[in-house]
Amino acid sequence: MRYFVFIILTITSWFSTSQVTSKYLLGAGDTIEVLVYQEPDLRTVTKVNQSGFINLPLVGQVKLEGLTIETATEEIEKQLRDGYLVYPDVTLIIREYRPFFIHGEVKHPGSYKYQAEINLEQAIAMAGGLKDRASNSEWNVWRGFPQKPFRAKKGEKILPGDVIKIDKSFF
Repeated sequence: MRYFVFIILTITSWFSTSQVTSKYLLGAGDTIEVLVYQEPDLRTVTKVNQSGFINLPLVGQVKLEGLTIETATEEIEKQLRDGYLVYPDVTLIIREYRPFFIHGEVKHPGSYKYQAEINLEQAIAMAGGLKDRASNSEWNVWRGFPQKPFRAKKGEKILPGDVIKIDKSFF
């Protein structure tokens, strides 16, 4: 019976992780690996540049910023089909996520390496905690392409590229 429960938990954990990855939008600073089936010379490990592009053999620059893994894969396959390969089969892997940023009323503002499943409270702890005059509830997160702010609670999941602003408290 224990084995049965373990298998269900493992499958459930994998499913929720793959759901998050499928909704993730690529952005500047992500390090990705591009593999083309039976084309080892086209293997590329690269970082998405500040303009949102990567440079690939044969096709040159491809814009990936704001695309999911699936749509980015389709875009690369489309570019390779345009005069280079008949049926390209591309796999795209995120090797390293871009950092998140925290500033305002924290002891050590700056950029921090993204860690899976980190929440806002943990991000604040990574930044040395709140300063004495920091608000305990006025926390804003900027996210998306283009970035849009929203009020966040301490349990909010932080994503790569998020910008966190901790305001001062007035009381």
